[in-house]
Amino acid sequence: MGYTITHIETTPNPLARKLVVDPVPERIVSCFDASKGSDDPLASAILGCDGVTNVLIHTEFISVCFTPDTRWSTLKGEIGRVIGGVDD
Repeated sequence: MGYTITHIETTPNPLARKLVVDPVPERIVSCFDASKGSDDPLASAILGCDGVTNVLIHTEFISVCFTPDTRWSTLKGEIGRVIGGVDD
């Protein structure tokens, strides 16, 4: 099935973005240590993107934080590709 990013918002944290996706996630998952991975397929896919430090999946959005040396313009495309292939 996969997910599609429909809207991206900035946050007060310059190293985070709020992603509104379709369909909306039906669960809440937080993973604040990318090195540990996640059992959730959507969180795991996002954490696998180079530069992502943590992920919060909420029932209305996904919050993604990234390292200071990561270019959002590059990361945005990679996240879009990987979540499009998630089948959960």
